[in-house]
Amino acid sequence: MSTQMLAADTFIRTLDARAMPRYTFGEAGRYLGLAESTVRSWFAGMPYGQHPNVRFFERILTPASDELLSFYDIASAHVLMALKAKGAKPDDLRDIIVGLEEEFPGDRYPLLGRNFFLFGRDVVIKRVGKRLNLSQSRQLGIKDVMDRFLARIELDANLMPTRFSPLRTHRSRSKGFIVIDPELASGRPVVKGTGIPAEIIAKRNSSGESVARLAKDYHITRRAVEEAVKYFPTRKAA
Repeated sequence: MSTQMLAADTFIRTLDARAMPRYTFGEAGRYLGLAESTVRSWFAGMPYGQHPNVRFFERILTPASDELLSFYDIASAHVLMALKAKGAKPDDLRDIIVGLEEEFPGDRYPLLGRNFFLFGRDVVIKRVGKRLNLSQSRQLGIKDVMDRFLARIELDANLMPTRFSPLRTHRSRSKGFIVIDPELASGRPVVKGTGIPAEIIAKRNSSGESVARLAKDYHITRRAVEEAVKYFPTRKAA
């Protein structure tokens, strides 16, 4: 192998697939259970108001590219969802990120990694409590919800996410049958423990194939099929 080919091979091996741009704002929204406009506002900002009083909502998080998000980006959005679920407004979310950036300067992903998982949660809870003027008991409520969302994220040795099972609402009773893994199905949601895209199962079910038939075809449980169908509900015609 030539020196150039060796260098190229080494470069490719050092790339982190989790940091590569791959998801549109719409895809990220569908996979997380968020409106596309919410995802876009968090990562790209959005104008709001009416002419001549149009203002611009500055982005909260920095995306992998202008129009595409990485696995790390959508994992970060998953964490933000816990705070949104407890009533944090966009300006509150931005203040939380600013607080984390001040506490841990240089972290590319303020809602992920060793600093966040070891220390950042306390920073977030205190910041949210102050912003929303919450009592101690209500701050504990935020911690409980955050812990539910964070428990759905699997971590590597550096406490960076390797895969996660989106908790699409904080009241969801889903058991984590559907996961997003950047190493499987190009990062699309799959049935946990397989590389089977959940959307394919949902489409076959919407075409009339039974849960029992799909479970048999894919060698998975009926519950896994049902969770895939819930994850990608049939869209009603306009």
